[in-house]
Amino acid sequence: MSLTSVYLAEEVLALPADQRRMLAKLLMDSVQEDGRSDDEIRGDLISRLEALRDGRDPGLSFEEVFGEKA
Repeated sequence: MSLTSVYLAEEVLALPADQRRMLAKLLMDSVQEDGRSDDEIRGDLISRLEALRDGRDPGLSFEEVFGEKA
């Protein structure tokens, strides 16, 4: 494990249990196969970014995503 990974692990383990659970779920969701190829996922991400940039998708606020004020 690289020093960066060790540092990151130490920081994550210092989080409260509920935040560690949320992060663990996000990480697990990120590695589950959904049947799409990398190119399909890349195309979807590019399309979503374009929609954010041109205003078709207003995005979400920090509070909407994380349920707390910044």
